[in-house]
Amino acid sequence: MKLSYGSLLLALPFTALAAPSFDCTKASGAVEPLICEDAALAKLDNQLNHLWPKAIKEMSEEDRKNEKASQRGWIKGRNDCWKADDVRACVEQSYLTRITELQIMGGQVMVPSPVGYRCGDSQVVVYFYDETALPSAVINLDERGKDTQQFFAFQTKTASGAKYETTDLSLWVKGREARLTRFGQPDSQCRGFKASAE
Repeated sequence: MKLSYGSLLLALPFTALAAPSFDCTKASGAVEPLICEDAALAKLDNQLNHLWPKAIKEMSEEDRKNEKASQRGWIKGRNDCWKADDVRACVEQSYLTRITELQIMGGQVMVPSPVGYRCGDSQVVVYFYDETALPSAVINLDERGKDTQQFFAFQTKTASGAKYETTDLSLWVKGREARLTRFGQPDSQCRGFKASAE
């Protein structure tokens, strides 16, 4: 009996069709073999591997060097998921977070219109991304007398409005108002204003 190409693909083990970007024969630790055995995680690994060169393509040599160090740090963090209560969920979240960052850094999603907030003496200009792997925001914080700081923030669940968090900052948005929370500082109530793209 002669098999067609399509029949041959169906006859192959599913894992053969969903190999990650790395060599599974050299997989080590608890996390890498898990990725090799899980088709959905392997797919995320390939998506990240596809986005990575696009994200660093236009960077300066110095920025590319720093981003390569960040990527190595990300791999270490992903592999540390073996310590989590739910290892698979940790690995998946790690991939989705990094893919979101690379989608934005590499210009793989349309840049949304900026939204501005005045928070006391500070001004915040935010780009809310809904088309990325995870709902996210790029927050530009301009404090009087300081250089503008930029943060990648990810949306977290709230009873109302939308809250975006990083390790150093959170912005809870509800309509034209927001609340800015920074580590070691009192909360700031914010009022929206019309921001222009830089």
